[in-house]
Amino acid sequence: MAASRTPPARFVALQALQQTLQQGNDLQFALDFQLRRLHVSGKDANLATELCYGYLRNKGRVAFCLEHFLQKPGKLPPLCRTAFELATYETLFLERIPEFATRSWLANLVRQQWGSGLTRLATAYMTNIFKNKAALNASEFYQKNASDARAFLSAFYSLPLWIVDLWTEAYGPETAQRLAAAQIHPAPLGLRINPLHAGKDELVRQYVALEAESADLEILDSLSVSCSRETARRLFPELSADIKAGAISRQSLESQRILKELGAGSWGEPIWDVCAGRGGKTCYLLERGQKQVRASDPNPFRVHGLSRELERLGLPPIPVVVARGDVRLPWQKKPATILLDVPCSGLGVLSRKSDIKWKRTPKDIPPLIALQDQLLRQSAEVLRPGGRIVYITCTLNPAENQARIDHFLGEHPGFSITKRYETQINDSAREFFWGVVLEKG
Repeated sequence: MAASRTPPARFVALQALQQTLQQGNDLQFALDFQLRRLHVSGKDANLATELCYGYLRNKGRVAFCLEHFLQKPGKLPPLCRTAFELATYETLFLERIPEFATRSWLANLVRQQWGSGLTRLATAYMTNIFKNKAALNASEFYQKNASDARAFLSAFYSLPLWIVDLWTEAYGPETAQRLAAAQIHPAPLGLRINPLHAGKDELVRQYVALEAESADLEILDSLSVSCSRETARRLFPELSADIKAGAISRQSLESQRILKELGAGSWGEPIWDVCAGRGGKTCYLLERGQKQVRASDPNPFRVHGLSRELERLGLPPIPVVVARGDVRLPWQKKPATILLDVPCSGLGVLSRKSDIKWKRTPKDIPPLIALQDQLLRQSAEVLRPGGRIVYITCTLNPAENQARIDHFLGEHPGFSITKRYETQINDSAREFFWGVVLEKG
Protein backbone atom coordinates (compact mmCIF):
# COMPACT_ATOMS: atom_id res chain seq x y z
CA MET A 1 0.00 0.00 0.00
CA ALA A 2 1.48 3.34 -1.05
CA ALA A 3 1.87 5.87 1.75
CA SER A 4 2.41 9.06 -0.25
CA ARG A 5 -1.04 10.63 0.28
CA THR A 6 -2.25 8.75 3.34
CA PRO A 7 -1.71 10.60 6.65
CA PRO A 8 0.96 8.82 8.75
CA ALA A 9 -1.34 7.78 11.62
CA ARG A 10 -3.89 6.15 9.30
CA PHE A 11 -1.21 4.50 7.20
CA VAL A 12 0.48 3.00 10.27
CA ALA A 13 -2.88 1.87 11.65
CA LEU A 14 -3.89 0.14 8.42
CA GLN A 15 -0.52 -1.59 8.11
CA ALA A 16 -0.60 -2.76 11.73
CA LEU A 17 -4.20 -3.96 11.46
CA GLN A 18 -3.43 -5.89 8.30
CA GLN A 19 -0.43 -7.49 10.02
CA THR A 20 -2.62 -8.38 13.02
CA LEU A 21 -5.81 -9.60 11.35
CA GLN A 22 -4.38 -11.30 8.27
CA GLN A 23 -0.99 -12.48 9.52
CA GLY A 24 -1.99 -13.22 13.11
CA ASN A 25 0.60 -11.02 14.81
CA ASP A 26 0.05 -9.53 18.24
CA LEU A 27 -1.39 -6.03 17.85
CA GLN A 28 1.18 -4.25 20.02
CA PHE A 29 4.03 -6.03 18.25
CA ALA A 30 2.61 -5.07 14.84
CA LEU A 31 2.01 -1.47 15.90
CA ASP A 32 5.49 -1.05 17.37
CA PHE A 33 7.01 -2.59 14.23
CA GLN A 34 5.16 -0.23 11.89
CA LEU A 35 5.89 2.86 14.01
CA ARG A 36 9.61 2.04 13.94
CA ARG A 37 9.63 1.07 10.27
CA LEU A 38 7.88 4.24 9.16
CA HIS A 39 9.61 6.54 11.70
CA VAL A 40 6.31 7.79 13.11
CA SER A 41 6.23 9.32 16.61
CA GLY A 42 4.56 11.97 18.73
CA LYS A 43 0.94 12.86 18.02
CA ASP A 44 0.78 10.66 14.92
CA ALA A 45 1.96 7.64 16.94
CA ASN A 46 -0.63 8.38 19.63
CA LEU A 47 -3.42 8.64 17.04
CA ALA A 48 -2.29 5.43 15.30
CA THR A 49 -2.41 3.63 18.65
CA GLU A 50 -5.87 4.98 19.43
CA LEU A 51 -7.12 3.99 15.97
CA CYS A 52 -5.79 0.43 16.22
CA TYR A 53 -7.03 -0.38 19.72
CA GLY A 54 -10.29 1.53 19.41
CA TYR A 55 -11.11 0.02 16.03
CA LEU A 56 -10.52 -3.54 17.23
CA ARG A 57 -12.62 -2.96 20.35
CA ASN A 58 -15.46 -1.74 18.11
CA LYS A 59 -14.82 -3.71 14.92
CA GLY A 60 -18.08 -5.67 15.17
CA ARG A 61 -20.13 -2.50 15.48
CA VAL A 62 -18.53 -0.68 12.55
CA ALA A 63 -18.73 -3.86 10.44
CA PHE A 64 -22.47 -3.98 11.18
CA CYS A 65 -22.76 -0.39 9.91
CA LEU A 66 -20.83 -1.25 6.76
CA GLU A 67 -23.05 -4.24 6.03
CA HIS A 68 -26.17 -2.16 6.68
CA PHE A 69 -25.29 0.60 4.20
CA LEU A 70 -23.49 -1.38 1.46
CA GLN A 71 -25.25 -3.95 -0.71
CA LYS A 72 -22.23 -6.17 -1.32
CA PRO A 73 -19.61 -5.44 1.35
CA GLY A 74 -18.10 -8.89 0.88
CA LYS A 75 -16.80 -7.85 -2.55
CA LEU A 76 -14.53 -5.17 -1.11
CA PRO A 77 -10.82 -6.09 -1.09
CA PRO A 78 -9.86 -6.94 2.54
CA LEU A 79 -7.65 -3.89 3.08
CA CYS A 80 -10.22 -1.64 1.42
CA ARG A 81 -12.89 -2.96 3.77
CA THR A 82 -10.63 -2.31 6.75
CA ALA A 83 -10.14 1.28 5.54
CA PHE A 84 -13.92 1.78 5.25
CA GLU A 85 -14.39 0.40 8.77
CA LEU A 86 -11.50 2.43 10.21
CA ALA A 87 -13.02 5.62 8.78
CA THR A 88 -16.36 4.58 10.31
CA TYR A 89 -14.72 4.12 13.71
CA GLU A 90 -13.01 7.50 13.40
CA THR A 91 -16.34 9.17 12.58
CA LEU A 92 -18.35 7.56 15.38
CA PHE A 93 -15.81 7.66 18.19
CA LEU A 94 -13.20 10.39 17.60
CA GLU A 95 -15.12 13.65 17.89
CA ARG A 96 -12.03 15.85 17.63
CA ILE A 97 -11.29 14.78 14.04
CA PRO A 98 -13.15 16.99 11.53
CA GLU A 99 -15.39 15.45 8.89
CA PHE A 100 -13.33 16.71 5.96
CA ALA A 101 -10.18 15.02 7.31
CA THR A 102 -11.81 11.59 7.51
CA ARG A 103 -13.49 11.93 4.12
CA SER A 104 -10.26 13.15 2.53
CA TRP A 105 -7.89 10.40 3.65
CA LEU A 106 -10.35 7.61 2.81
CA ALA A 107 -11.21 8.97 -0.65
CA ASN A 108 -7.55 9.61 -1.52
CA LEU A 109 -6.47 6.16 -0.36
CA VAL A 110 -9.26 4.34 -2.21
CA ARG A 111 -8.63 6.35 -5.41
CA GLN A 112 -4.91 5.65 -5.23
CA GLN A 113 -5.27 1.93 -4.50
CA TRP A 114 -8.52 0.78 -6.10
CA GLY A 115 -9.68 3.41 -8.58
CA SER A 116 -12.55 5.83 -9.14
CA GLY A 117 -15.43 3.33 -8.89
CA LEU A 118 -14.72 2.39 -5.30
CA THR A 119 -13.91 6.02 -4.55
CA ARG A 120 -17.48 7.02 -5.45
CA LEU A 121 -18.73 4.18 -3.26
CA ALA A 122 -16.55 5.37 -0.36
CA THR A 123 -17.83 8.94 -0.74
CA ALA A 124 -21.49 7.85 -0.76
CA TYR A 125 -20.92 5.49 2.15
CA MET A 126 -19.30 8.15 4.32
CA THR A 127 -22.16 10.54 3.52
CA ASN A 128 -24.54 7.96 5.01
CA ILE A 129 -22.33 7.49 8.06
CA PHE A 130 -22.11 11.22 8.82
CA LYS A 131 -25.83 11.71 8.11
CA ASN A 132 -26.78 8.92 10.55
CA LYS A 133 -23.98 9.47 13.08
CA ALA A 134 -26.25 10.11 16.08
CA ALA A 135 -28.36 7.02 15.38
CA LEU A 136 -25.30 4.82 14.87
CA ASN A 137 -24.04 5.71 18.35
CA ALA A 138 -27.30 4.58 20.00
CA SER A 139 -28.27 1.03 20.88
CA GLU A 140 -31.71 1.37 19.28
CA PHE A 141 -30.25 1.23 15.76
CA TYR A 142 -28.66 -2.16 16.48
CA GLN A 143 -31.70 -3.52 18.32
CA LYS A 144 -33.92 -2.56 15.39
CA ASN A 145 -31.68 -3.98 12.67
CA ALA A 146 -30.23 -7.07 14.38
CA SER A 147 -31.97 -10.36 13.67
CA ASP A 148 -32.30 -11.39 17.33
CA ALA A 149 -31.00 -10.71 20.85
CA ARG A 150 -27.69 -12.52 20.36
CA ALA A 151 -27.06 -10.68 17.07
CA PHE A 152 -27.73 -7.39 18.90
CA LEU A 153 -25.15 -8.22 21.59
CA SER A 154 -22.67 -9.21 18.90
CA ALA A 155 -23.16 -6.02 16.88
CA PHE A 156 -23.58 -3.36 19.54
CA TYR A 157 -20.89 -4.72 21.88
CA SER A 158 -18.61 -5.79 19.03
CA LEU A 159 -18.25 -9.41 20.06
CA PRO A 160 -18.10 -12.54 17.86
CA LEU A 161 -21.25 -14.64 18.13
CA TRP A 162 -19.43 -17.68 19.49
CA ILE A 163 -18.29 -15.66 22.53
CA VAL A 164 -21.83 -14.29 23.02
CA ASP A 165 -23.12 -17.87 22.98
CA LEU A 166 -20.41 -19.16 25.32
CA TRP A 167 -21.04 -16.44 27.92
CA THR A 168 -24.82 -16.72 27.66
CA GLU A 169 -24.70 -20.47 28.25
CA ALA A 170 -22.11 -20.22 31.04
CA TYR A 171 -23.35 -17.16 32.94
CA GLY A 172 -26.88 -16.41 31.73
CA PRO A 173 -28.08 -13.64 29.37
CA GLU A 174 -27.98 -10.79 31.90
CA THR A 175 -24.41 -11.46 33.00
CA ALA A 176 -23.35 -12.10 29.40
CA GLN A 177 -24.54 -8.61 28.50
CA ARG A 178 -22.62 -7.09 31.43
CA LEU A 179 -19.47 -8.89 30.32
CA ALA A 180 -19.99 -7.76 26.74
CA ALA A 181 -20.40 -4.17 27.92
CA ALA A 182 -17.25 -4.39 30.06
CA GLN A 183 -14.94 -5.56 27.28
CA ILE A 184 -15.84 -2.79 24.83
CA HIS A 185 -14.36 -0.12 27.14
CA PRO A 186 -10.58 0.30 27.45
CA ALA A 187 -9.00 -1.19 30.54
CA PRO A 188 -7.39 1.21 33.02
CA LEU A 189 -3.63 1.50 33.16
CA GLY A 190 -2.21 -0.75 35.88
CA LEU A 191 1.04 0.39 37.51
CA ARG A 192 3.42 -1.34 39.91
CA ILE A 193 5.91 0.71 41.92
CA ASN A 194 9.25 -1.01 42.52
CA PRO A 195 9.81 -1.17 46.31
CA LEU A 196 13.54 -1.64 45.76
CA HIS A 197 13.94 1.61 43.81
CA ALA A 198 15.39 4.65 45.60
CA GLY A 199 12.55 6.87 44.36
CA LYS A 200 9.79 4.63 45.68
CA ASP A 201 8.70 6.82 48.61
CA GLU A 202 8.53 9.96 46.47
CA LEU A 203 6.38 8.20 43.86
CA VAL A 204 3.96 7.06 46.55
CA ARG A 205 3.80 10.60 47.97
CA GLN A 206 3.08 11.95 44.48
CA TYR A 207 -0.07 9.92 43.91
CA VAL A 208 -1.30 10.09 47.51
CA ALA A 209 -1.16 13.91 47.36
CA LEU A 210 -3.56 13.88 44.39
CA GLU A 211 -5.72 10.94 45.46
CA ALA A 212 -8.72 13.07 46.44
CA GLU A 213 -8.73 14.71 42.99
CA SER A 214 -8.48 11.42 41.08
CA ALA A 215 -11.89 9.76 40.97
CA ASP A 216 -10.74 6.89 38.76
CA LEU A 217 -7.68 6.03 40.86
CA GLU A 218 -7.88 2.55 42.39
CA ILE A 219 -5.33 1.56 45.02
CA LEU A 220 -4.74 -2.12 45.72
CA ASP A 221 -1.89 -1.33 48.11
CA SER A 222 0.71 1.43 48.31
CA LEU A 223 2.70 -0.09 45.44
CA SER A 224 -0.12 -1.18 43.11
CA VAL A 225 -2.55 1.26 41.49
CA SER A 226 -4.64 1.72 38.37
CA CYS A 227 -6.23 4.73 36.68
CA SER A 228 -6.92 6.21 33.27
CA ARG A 229 -3.97 7.27 31.17
CA GLU A 230 -4.96 10.91 31.64
CA THR A 231 -4.88 10.55 35.43
CA ALA A 232 -1.58 8.67 35.26
CA ARG A 233 0.03 11.59 33.45
CA ARG A 234 -1.08 13.84 36.32
CA LEU A 235 -0.05 11.51 39.14
CA PHE A 236 3.29 10.60 37.57
CA PRO A 237 4.43 13.51 35.34
CA GLU A 238 7.66 11.66 34.46
CA LEU A 239 6.00 8.28 33.92
CA SER A 240 7.98 7.29 30.81
CA ALA A 241 11.25 8.20 32.51
CA ASP A 242 10.20 6.41 35.71
CA ILE A 243 9.45 3.26 33.74
CA LYS A 244 12.75 3.44 31.89
CA ALA A 245 14.58 3.92 35.19
CA GLY A 246 12.96 0.83 36.72
CA ALA A 247 10.91 2.71 39.29
CA ILE A 248 7.52 1.76 37.80
CA SER A 249 6.22 -1.12 35.67
CA ARG A 250 3.03 -1.47 33.69
CA GLN A 251 1.00 -4.43 34.94
CA SER A 252 -2.75 -4.94 35.04
CA LEU A 253 -4.05 -4.26 38.54
CA GLU A 254 -6.21 -7.37 38.36
CA SER A 255 -3.13 -9.41 37.50
CA GLN A 256 -1.48 -8.03 40.63
CA ARG A 257 -4.63 -8.53 42.70
CA ILE A 258 -4.94 -12.24 41.96
CA LEU A 259 -1.31 -12.83 42.98
CA LYS A 260 -1.91 -10.99 46.25
CA GLU A 261 -5.18 -12.84 46.93
CA LEU A 262 -3.51 -16.20 46.31
CA GLY A 263 -0.76 -15.44 48.82
CA ALA A 264 2.18 -14.26 46.70
CA GLY A 265 4.95 -13.00 48.95
CA SER A 266 4.62 -15.92 51.35
CA TRP A 267 4.80 -18.89 48.99
CA GLY A 268 7.13 -21.75 49.80
CA GLU A 269 10.43 -21.70 47.92
CA PRO A 270 11.88 -22.42 45.48
CA ILE A 271 9.15 -21.11 43.18
CA TRP A 272 8.98 -22.11 39.52
CA ASP A 273 7.13 -19.66 37.27
CA VAL A 274 6.43 -22.07 34.42
CA CYS A 275 4.84 -19.84 31.76
CA ALA A 276 6.68 -16.67 32.71
CA GLY A 277 6.36 -14.74 29.46
CA ARG A 278 8.16 -11.41 29.76
CA GLY A 279 8.18 -11.69 33.53
CA GLY A 280 5.40 -9.52 34.94
CA LYS A 281 4.50 -12.04 37.64
CA THR A 282 8.10 -13.16 38.14
CA CYS A 283 9.17 -9.59 38.87
CA TYR A 284 6.15 -9.03 41.12
CA LEU A 285 7.23 -12.01 43.24
CA LEU A 286 10.81 -10.74 43.54
CA GLU A 287 9.67 -7.22 44.39
CA ARG A 288 7.36 -8.60 47.09
CA GLY A 289 10.12 -10.44 48.90
CA GLN A 290 10.28 -13.90 47.35
CA LYS A 291 13.95 -14.85 47.03
CA GLN A 292 14.27 -18.23 45.31
CA VAL A 293 12.38 -17.77 42.05
CA ARG A 294 13.05 -19.63 38.81
CA ALA A 295 11.38 -18.81 35.51
CA SER A 296 10.89 -20.50 32.17
CA ASP A 297 8.99 -19.99 28.94
CA PRO A 298 9.06 -21.86 25.63
CA ASN A 299 9.50 -18.63 23.65
CA PRO A 300 13.13 -17.40 23.52
CA PHE A 301 12.07 -13.82 22.68
CA ARG A 302 9.91 -13.65 25.81
CA VAL A 303 12.71 -15.13 27.91
CA HIS A 304 15.07 -12.47 26.57
CA GLY A 305 12.47 -9.84 27.46
CA LEU A 306 12.23 -11.26 30.98
CA SER A 307 15.99 -11.01 31.46
CA ARG A 308 15.88 -7.38 30.32
CA GLU A 309 13.04 -6.68 32.78
CA LEU A 310 15.12 -8.03 35.66
CA GLU A 311 17.96 -5.75 34.60
CA ARG A 312 15.69 -2.70 34.18
CA LEU A 313 14.24 -3.15 37.67
CA GLY A 314 17.59 -3.79 39.34
CA LEU A 315 16.41 -7.18 40.57
CA PRO A 316 18.87 -9.94 41.44
CA PRO A 317 19.68 -12.39 38.63
CA ILE A 318 17.65 -15.59 38.81
CA PRO A 319 17.71 -18.83 36.79
CA VAL A 320 15.79 -18.17 33.55
CA VAL A 321 15.58 -20.79 30.79
CA VAL A 322 13.80 -21.53 27.54
CA ALA A 323 11.74 -24.61 28.38
CA ARG A 324 8.30 -26.15 28.05
CA GLY A 325 6.58 -26.75 31.37
CA ASP A 326 4.49 -29.64 30.07
CA VAL A 327 7.51 -31.80 29.16
CA ARG A 328 10.20 -31.92 31.85
CA LEU A 329 11.58 -30.19 34.93
CA PRO A 330 14.45 -27.87 33.91
CA TRP A 331 15.79 -27.72 37.51
CA GLN A 332 17.39 -30.37 39.71
CA LYS A 333 15.79 -29.15 42.95
CA LYS A 334 12.06 -29.83 43.19
CA PRO A 335 9.97 -26.68 43.59
CA ALA A 336 7.84 -25.96 46.65
CA THR A 337 5.54 -23.73 44.58
CA ILE A 338 4.72 -23.94 40.89
CA LEU A 339 3.04 -20.91 39.34
CA LEU A 340 0.95 -21.90 36.32
CA ASP A 341 -0.26 -18.74 34.62
CA VAL A 342 -1.44 -21.02 31.85
CA PRO A 343 -1.94 -20.27 28.16
CA CYS A 344 -5.68 -19.69 27.78
CA SER A 345 -8.26 -18.19 25.44
CA GLY A 346 -7.78 -14.75 27.05
CA LEU A 347 -11.49 -13.90 27.04
CA GLY A 348 -11.13 -12.07 30.36
CA VAL A 349 -8.77 -9.41 29.02
CA LEU A 350 -10.49 -8.35 25.79
CA SER A 351 -10.64 -4.74 27.02
CA ARG A 352 -6.83 -4.67 27.01
CA LYS A 353 -6.10 -7.08 24.15
CA SER A 354 -8.92 -6.41 21.75
CA ASP A 355 -7.29 -8.29 18.88
CA ILE A 356 -7.86 -11.59 20.71
CA LYS A 357 -11.57 -11.73 19.99
CA TRP A 358 -11.01 -11.44 16.22
CA LYS A 359 -8.26 -14.07 16.11
CA ARG A 360 -9.59 -16.70 18.50
CA THR A 361 -12.11 -19.31 17.30
CA PRO A 362 -13.93 -22.16 19.09
CA LYS A 363 -11.43 -24.56 17.49
CA ASP A 364 -8.66 -23.01 19.62
CA ILE A 365 -10.24 -24.12 22.91
CA PRO A 366 -9.68 -27.93 22.90
CA PRO A 367 -5.90 -27.67 22.28
CA LEU A 368 -5.64 -25.08 25.07
CA ILE A 369 -7.54 -27.35 27.45
CA ALA A 370 -5.25 -30.27 26.56
CA LEU A 371 -2.19 -28.09 27.27
CA GLN A 372 -3.65 -26.86 30.58
CA ASP A 373 -4.28 -30.47 31.66
CA GLN A 374 -0.75 -31.51 30.71
CA LEU A 375 0.80 -28.58 32.58
CA LEU A 376 -1.17 -29.53 35.70
CA ARG A 377 -0.18 -33.22 35.41
CA GLN A 378 3.50 -32.44 34.90
CA SER A 379 3.47 -29.98 37.80
CA ALA A 380 1.90 -32.58 40.09
CA GLU A 381 4.70 -35.02 39.25
CA VAL A 382 7.61 -32.69 39.99
CA LEU A 383 6.18 -30.79 42.97
CA ARG A 384 7.61 -31.72 46.36
CA PRO A 385 5.23 -33.16 49.03
CA GLY A 386 3.42 -30.37 50.86
CA GLY A 387 4.02 -28.01 47.95
CA ARG A 388 1.46 -26.00 46.03
CA ILE A 389 0.39 -25.36 42.46
CA VAL A 390 -0.97 -21.87 41.78
CA TYR A 391 -3.23 -22.12 38.71
CA ILE A 392 -4.25 -18.82 37.06
CA THR A 393 -6.12 -17.91 33.88
CA CYS A 394 -7.27 -14.63 32.37
CA THR A 395 -10.32 -16.07 30.67
CA LEU A 396 -14.10 -16.15 31.09
CA ASN A 397 -14.65 -19.78 30.16
CA PRO A 398 -15.60 -22.33 32.85
CA ALA A 399 -14.12 -25.12 30.71
CA GLU A 400 -10.66 -23.61 31.23
CA ASN A 401 -11.23 -22.66 34.86
CA GLN A 402 -13.21 -24.75 37.36
CA ALA A 403 -13.65 -27.66 34.94
CA ARG A 404 -9.89 -28.06 34.60
CA ILE A 405 -9.45 -28.15 38.37
CA ASP A 406 -12.31 -30.62 38.80
CA HIS A 407 -10.68 -32.83 36.17
CA PHE A 408 -7.27 -32.52 37.85
CA LEU A 409 -8.60 -33.34 41.33
CA GLY A 410 -10.37 -36.37 39.90
CA GLU A 411 -7.00 -37.65 38.68
CA HIS A 412 -5.03 -36.44 41.73
CA PRO A 413 -7.09 -36.94 44.91
CA GLY A 414 -4.03 -36.14 47.04
CA PHE A 415 -4.40 -32.46 46.17
CA SER A 416 -6.85 -30.01 47.73
CA ILE A 417 -7.88 -26.41 47.08
CA THR A 418 -6.64 -24.07 49.83
CA LYS A 419 -7.28 -20.67 48.19
CA ARG A 420 -9.52 -19.44 45.41
CA TYR A 421 -9.99 -16.10 43.66
CA GLU A 422 -12.03 -14.85 40.74
CA THR A 423 -12.76 -11.31 39.63
CA GLN A 424 -16.26 -10.28 40.60
CA ILE A 425 -18.51 -9.39 37.70
CA ASN A 426 -19.67 -5.85 38.47
CA ASP A 427 -20.15 -2.54 36.71
CA SER A 428 -16.58 -1.34 37.28
CA ALA A 429 -14.67 -4.50 36.33
CA ARG A 430 -12.89 -4.46 32.97
CA GLU A 431 -10.57 -7.47 33.30
CA PHE A 432 -11.33 -10.89 34.72
CA PHE A 433 -8.95 -13.42 36.25
CA TRP A 434 -9.54 -16.82 37.85
CA GLY A 435 -7.25 -18.86 40.07
CA VAL A 436 -6.80 -21.46 42.79
CA VAL A 437 -4.02 -22.75 45.04
CA LEU A 438 -3.74 -26.55 45.03
CA GLU A 439 -1.82 -28.13 47.90
CA LYS A 440 -0.14 -31.52 47.62
CA GLY A 441 -0.82 -33.75 50.59
